[in-house]
Amino acid sequence: MDRTDTDVTRFSPERPPALVLGDITLVRPHGMVGTPVIVATTDPADRVLCSRHVSAACLVPGFEEANRDASAAILLRLGERLHAALGRRIPLFYGTDPQLELIYRHRRALAQHFLFLLNEEDVCWSLLDKEGFYGLCEARGILAPRTLRPGGDLTGLREPLLVKPRRKSAWAEIQHELLGGLGKARLFSTRAELLAHPHFARLEQDLIVQEHIACDVVDLVSFHGFADERGELLAWFCGRKLRTYPAFAGESAIVEVTGDEAVAAVGREVAGKLGLKGPFKIDLARDARSGALYTLEVNARYTLWNHVGAAAGVNLPRVAYDYLALGRRPAAPPRAAPGHRWLDVYRVYRAFREQRGGASLASWIGSIAGAHTLYDAFAWDDPRPFARWVSSFLTRKVARHALRDHRRRSR
Repeated sequence: MDRTDTDVTRFSPERPPALVLGDITLVRPHGMVGTPVIVATTDPADRVLCSRHVSAACLVPGFEEANRDASAAILLRLGERLHAALGRRIPLFYGTDPQLELIYRHRRALAQHFLFLLNEEDVCWSLLDKEGFYGLCEARGILAPRTLRPGGDLTGLREPLLVKPRRKSAWAEIQHELLGGLGKARLFSTRAELLAHPHFARLEQDLIVQEHIACDVVDLVSFHGFADERGELLAWFCGRKLRTYPAFAGESAIVEVTGDEAVAAVGREVAGKLGLKGPFKIDLARDARSGALYTLEVNARYTLWNHVGAAAGVNLPRVAYDYLALGRRPAAPPRAAPGHRWLDVYRVYRAFREQRGGASLASWIGSIAGAHTLYDAFAWDDPRPFARWVSSFLTRKVARHALRDHRRRSR
C-alpha cells in the first residue's frame, strides 16, 4: 500500500487539514477547535491513531537521520496530492527535534506544499546545537550558563559542572554511556570527577560542559509563544515544572501553567533578542542564589505544553493554524488561566518510586487529581488512546514476566 494513501477528497479548502508530526498532546489542541488532522507517524499501532480527532494518517519510516530523506519524500508526495486537491498549501506542525531537523533540511521543497514559519538560517541551527546556542546567547546579550566549547579548558568554569549532549537530536549513546540511561544531563561535583569518567574522553566532542545553575524543580520555568515572520508575538503563556522523572534533569512528569510576570518579561526579551519566529518554548532556570533567570535552551517547535496551554486559554496550535491557513491574528493576545496542569501518570508513578519514602502515597495521588488537570493519554472526551496505551503496557508486562520465567526455568 502506498504510505501516502490518504483520501484527500474528504477535506475542504475553506477548512484545510493540519498535518501533524506529533503525538496526542499536539493533536488534542487541534481537536478542541474542530481542525481536521492528518497524523504522520512511524508506528501503525500508534495510540494517537485511535483519537477521535484524527481524520487520516500517513506512515513514514522515521525522522532520525537514517530515514530522514525517505520520510521527507513521503510527506512531499502527500503534500503534492493535498495541494492539487485543495488548491492550496496546508499547515504543518512538528513536535520533536528530529522532525524539526527534517524540515530544516527540506525546507524549500516542503514550503511548496506546506505552511510553516522557521527562524533565520543561523538561528535555526544554533537552537539545535547547545554549543552554538551558547555562542548565540553571548553574541546577543542573553544571560545563559557559562559553557565550555569542545577541547576548552575546564578550569575556566565554576564547579559543579553539568554535562549534556551537544546535539538535541542524537544522544541515545551518550545517555546510556554517560548519563546512566536516564535523564538529559549529569552533574559532576569536580573537574577531577568528570575527567576520571571512563567515557568522557571518547564522547567529549559530542558533549557540552557548563556551570550548573542551582535551583529546585519548581524553578525550572518556561515561556511559550508563537510569533509572526517579523517576530511579533501573537500569543504566549508561562509555565513551570512541578515534578520530573528522574528527579534531576529528568523528563516532565507534572507541569503547570503560571502567571509569572518575571518569566513573561524575560521570555519576551529573549524572544526579541533572538528574533524568534513561529512556535517556540524558552526554558529558563531561576538561580537559587541570585534569583536571576538564566536561559537554558530554546525549542523552536510545538511541545507537550501546547495541550495544557490550550486548556488554560492559550491554544498556540490554533493561533498558528488561524494565522498560517486563514490569515487571522488574535484581536488581542489571549491570557492563560494559571493553575492548569498536565501530567504523565507513568512518570509520576516512577518518580514516587524513586523518592522512596518521601511524600506519602496519598499526597502523590492528590497531586495527580484536580478539575484543571490533563493527562498524557487519558481524556474523558477521547478515551481510546488511553485504552490502547493500557493494552500495550499490559502486553509488554506479561511478555517480560513470561521471558523472565522462561530464563529462570532454563537455568
